Amino acid sequence: MRIGDIDILPVSDGMVGMEQAFFVGLDFAAHPQLLADDGRVHIPVGCFLIRTGGRTVLIDAGFGHVQEEAVDCGYLPQALRAAGVSPAEIDVVACTHLHLDHIGWLVADGAPFFPNAVVRYGQADWEHFASGAYSHDHVRQIMQPLQAEDRLDPFDGDLETVAPGLTARHTPGHTPGHYGFMVASGDDRAYILGDAVESPLQIEEGDFHALSDVAPEVAARTREALLQEIEGSEHAMTGSHFPELAFGRVVTGTGRRFVPVG
Repeated sequence: MRIGDIDILPVSDGMVGMEQAFFVGLDFAAHPQLLADDGRVHIPVGCFLIRTGGRTVLIDAGFGHVQEEAVDCGYLPQALRAAGVSPAEIDVVACTHLHLDHIGWLVADGAPFFPNAVVRYGQADWEHFASGAYSHDHVRQIMQPLQAEDRLDPFDGDLETVAPGLTARHTPGHTPGHYGFMVASGDDRAYILGDAVESPLQIEEGDFHALSDVAPEVAARTREALLQEIEGSEHAMTGSHFPELAFGRVVTGTGRRFVPVG
């Protein structure tokens, strides 16, 4: 996708099969098409490669090499190679949040996988997942080599510039320090919203949420504010786990709908 003079390329790290219970409040009897043969909802683990102003930015870093019954991930390096980009060419890795399926390739074999990149993420997520009551050893293990090389540059404001035409925006709820990203060039815009919108179905039926939402009510308010901003415009949006990592527009009429764009 191209927004003005900015290139955006979705790149997938693989697929994860989520149990139905993960989607709290979703009536699967009304949406049987969502289920694979194993009874799970299979979703991509998406990242986004952005080239702007001479900078190469990667939004999110996938799950890493994880091969389990319901997880088939580890393909981000191949996806980047297919795009003609080496890990050393990435200037910034900007994480929507610090859940493990978004930070997996930050470190490989104990060393930064993107050797020249600054890593950006929400400071509130660090406080929640790495040093607070909900701290997670794996998050600390991933971040420690980056911290040792002084490669961490957290977001702590509502809006922060990442690169020319690329802005991080605090979108809390899924996690305390969740950030979405807006790409803007001239009058054109696109939104990469991470897990603030888990599925296109949340655009049409907003009465369910992800089990992984830290604060579901806050997440719902954030999601509604974002959708009100985007709906009816020509601006495209996507999420980290949208099918095929497709961008689309939010159209209104008889309710909201997500309409993919080419």
